[in-house]
Amino acid sequence: MAQSSQILTGRSALPLSPREPAERSVHWEGIPCPKNIRELSTSEFSALEQAAYQFGTAPETYDIACTDGQFLEAAGRGSFAKVYVDGRHWHIPGGLICPQDYHGAMADWLRRAADSHRRTIAVYSVGEWALKEFRKAGFQINKLGEEPLLELGAIDWRGGAFEWVRRQTHACTRAGLQVVEIKHPQEQQLLTDELARIQSDDLQGRVYSEPLKLLEGEFSCQTLNRRRLFIVRQASSGQIEGFLAASPMNGGQSWAFETYRKRPNAPRGTMAYLFRTVIDQLQDEGVQAISLCLVPGKGVNNKAMRGDDCRVRWLLGLWYKRLNFLFNTAGQDFFKSRFRPRYEDRFLCVYPGNSWSVLFPNNGWPAA
Repeated sequence: MAQSSQILTGRSALPLSPREPAERSVHWEGIPCPKNIRELSTSEFSALEQAAYQFGTAPETYDIACTDGQFLEAAGRGSFAKVYVDGRHWHIPGGLICPQDYHGAMADWLRRAADSHRRTIAVYSVGEWALKEFRKAGFQINKLGEEPLLELGAIDWRGGAFEWVRRQTHACTRAGLQVVEIKHPQEQQLLTDELARIQSDDLQGRVYSEPLKLLEGEFSCQTLNRRRLFIVRQASSGQIEGFLAASPMNGGQSWAFETYRKRPNAPRGTMAYLFRTVIDQLQDEGVQAISLCLVPGKGVNNKAMRGDDCRVRWLLGLWYKRLNFLFNTAGQDFFKSRFRPRYEDRFLCVYPGNSWSVLFPNNGWPAA
């Protein structure tokens, strides 16, 4: 599978949250069944990867082009969805991969699949602009959390709001750190073992020592495709202290800081320095926005949805406020907030409805 280095940076681009889909009376024939990504031909995978790159509206969307597993395809429509099969439940992270005007038809297509196969389908990280179509198809909707977003073009790190970021990055500059983008696929693959050790060491000792599959992309230097890899290293010795993998959204006009890890003994401020340096680079390239990725549970009790499930609200609210020893959601939120993002609501859409077995799958939520 060819590595593409194309980056679209035009300013006349789609916004991070696409416009509301147009009304369409489209009825898709056929009932989808999960397929294995490994079974795709090179041309078939290329079509899937291009769709994820072009139509991705959530940080996890592009993960379908970087991992093995299963997916759903609307034949002839150029539309896809990554799916984790967990018994009678199909979990779809990263939302739907399709043109904006197809969201209503695809939501209805999934509803008919759920009815035909007697499955429950849960779609994660849905934007507010798409809720009308899911609600029309009969999905139950809960707020999942909030996604911090940086609008680029005028970030200069001045003023008291960015004092913490400046302090952290100045410390790293004095410590002799430097940030480098690793562009060539062969150079990326040579770092596989070292970055895997850094990730393992960073997660060691946590209750969940693997990324959460439904909320975080899986990372491998072997299958980055159009993901971008940045490392922070000691200028003198070359030792890598941490790394950041950024995933494309909306045709490369936005990027998501999806996977970032550091050594346990890395200099103080390493991740803040890495974030700031990459933000500056992407801003210089003309990128429109950066997603710092979903904060699950944030604000779920502030926005009850019509017909939502109070159990989901309770569970996510409890996780955010009380269960940080399991997965430090509040700590991540504090770190991301230092970059002064704005927040957008993200939603969980389930058909025909939630149950305790949906909330506690064996395949990624909350465990990896």
